[in-house]
Parts: sequence; C-alpha cells; structure tokens
Amino acid sequence: MTRLPETDFPNSDLTAPPCPHFEECGSCQLQHITEEKYRAWKEGQVRDLIASNGLAPKEWLPAVFVSKGTRRRATFTVKRDTEKITLGFNKYHSHEIVEISSCEILSPRLEKLIGILPTAMEGLVHKGTSLDVMVQEADNDLLDCVITGLDETGARQTGQIARLAEACDFARVSFRKDTFAVPVTQVRMVALKKTSGALNVEVPAGAFLQPSKEGEAALVGAVMSALSSRKLGKKDKIADLFSGCGTFAGHILERYSVHAVEGERQMAETLAEAAKGNARFSAEWRDLFKEPVSTRELRDYSAVVFDPPRAGAKEQCQKLSKSSVPLIIGVSCNPATFARDAKILTAGGYKFKTAQMVDQFTWSTHSEIVGVFEKE
Repeated sequence: MTRLPETDFPNSDLTAPPCPHFEECGSCQLQHITEEKYRAWKEGQVRDLIASNGLAPKEWLPAVFVSKGTRRRATFTVKRDTEKITLGFNKYHSHEIVEISSCEILSPRLEKLIGILPTAMEGLVHKGTSLDVMVQEADNDLLDCVITGLDETGARQTGQIARLAEACDFARVSFRKDTFAVPVTQVRMVALKKTSGALNVEVPAGAFLQPSKEGEAALVGAVMSALSSRKLGKKDKIADLFSGCGTFAGHILERYSVHAVEGERQMAETLAEAAKGNARFSAEWRDLFKEPVSTRELRDYSAVVFDPPRAGAKEQCQKLSKSSVPLIIGVSCNPATFARDAKILTAGGYKFKTAQMVDQFTWSTHSEIVGVFEKE
C-alpha cells in the first residue's frame, strides 16, 4: 500500500492521525488528512479513473462512506522471535510486522482480540515462526478463525486450539498450510450462519463476507434499487455471478427467481444446499474465468449481477457484451478492472446509466463501485 505524502496536500487539509500506529503501520494511508478532504479526494479518484477510460455514466449517485470501527474481517500476523509473541500488521513499505495495541477501523469485537490473541496462541506459535490469523464475524456476532501456516494437529495441539477458542470466544477454528489450501476445521462450537434476505446459509471456513455490515447494506441497496427500476416479477430470472455466499442472491430471491454461480467449491455447495426445495432458486459451481456463462445461456435472464474478485470479470463481460440481457449490474472492489470491464460492455452497445462509489475500506486508497448498464 502507498501512503500519500503530506506534501500532496496544503496544510489546511492535514490533521493529526487518530491512530498511534499510523506512522509505521501500513494498513491505513489516509488518516493524516481531514474528513472533508478525504471524502472529496477519494470520490474524485474514482471519478477521474472512470473518465480517463473514456467512460461517462449518465448519472453519478451520491457516494456512500462507511465509518471507522465497523470492519468485521481482519487478518493479523502473530509471530514469535524469542520468547515474546507479537501481533500486528505489516509495517509501511516493509515485510516487517509492527506491533499494535489498537486499531481504529476494526469492530469492537475484533479490536478486543488484539489484547487476547498473543497469550491465547502461545502454544501454537513456535520460536522463529509467524502465523496469519484471519478472523471475521458471522451472524449473531459469532467469530470464525482461520490460521494460515498450520496444517496438522495432534493431541497437544488439540488442547491448545480448544483453549484458544475459549479465550477468544471463537465459534470455529480452522487450519490451512498456505493461502491456497482449503481450511480444515479443528474446533467448531456451533454452525456459523449468514442470512441474506431469503437465504440462510452455513458459512464455510474462511468464506468471503463483505468487510462491514454497513458496506454490505449499501451495495445490496444499490443492486436492488437498480433491479427495481425495471418492471420485473417473480418469474423473471436474475443471474448472480461470482455470488459468494449469496449476499445479493438472497435479497434478489425475495422478489425474483435467481440462479447463482460461484467458482469457490465450498461456497457453491452451501448455496446448492440452500436451494433445495426452492423452485425459484438454483446454484452452480463454475469457474467463470475459464467457463463464463455463454451468450446462449444468457437468453434466459432478465438481468445479470456480477461481483468478481479484484481481477475483474473480463471473460464474462465479453460474453455479456454480445448478449441481449436488458440490465447488467456490476459491483467491483477494484475500479480499475471495473473500468476495463465497463468499456467491454459499452463497446457491445450497453449504455452506462449510473455509477456509485461505496467506501468501506476506511482510510485506505481502495474503493468499491457499482455500475448499472442497460441495452434497449
């Protein structure tokens, strides 16, 4: 991450960073400018990026800014050099870890863990090693924990894991050897659920949830508002591509029929389980980068929603651009790849109707964007 130098702003735009770790920690880049300047700069960056790609939505909707202290997902690094265990985030412009005692962006539940995790993990972190500890909140404030860097357990470790879960109030603790491995659950106190509109699904270990409840509500609101702009009914079928755990699909299902497509197998399977017995909902496991939904298949849909990873949805948008789907809604956590995908859609005859920035990555240079495209 790149912090913006103070010299980029006049003194009147500067302010004292609220976090004592700001000078070293690399997680936030924009705490040193005023709230007014922060909002104007961040929205301006997104608008300029879209314009620089030759795109001009008919209307920019008001930007949504999510406040600090709401982030419900974080990955801490826990390391042991000698006897001391350190918890923190990457140092600014470095692979070193800066020890933290607090974090302004985290929810109260997650911030509380900063003071608990080092002691609770004492039996799991060996000298000279480090582990990544991902924690996120599911429904009912239940905490899910995935530890990266461990892939085995024994009788002694099982006891340590149970003590870790008890000390930190984790509903589930899972291990994985590296970030590409599937987490293996070691302890589960209760099933972790996620309710999205008409869907209630069991969340797989480490599954992606939106970073904040407030940000999720803003994105869902933008998608549902766009769908409501057209005269659609329960028989109209909507495709939810890169559907995750059904964040959008569940709300869409309250009004329309839905087919959800997800490339991560465990999440696709949990959606398929939720679809059983529901004639208006179906789910599919499919790698949309290698096998995008074809133009022929797209004839069945009255609208398409897509929310891809940061890499975007180039291959899928190439198919969408040649389709006759009347309404396409793109959600993206990377405005740069969104702009590339939007250019593909507009080159195929789609009109760029509205754009909206949602900032749920507080004090970072990252933003989300929702774009609505129509073809008559």
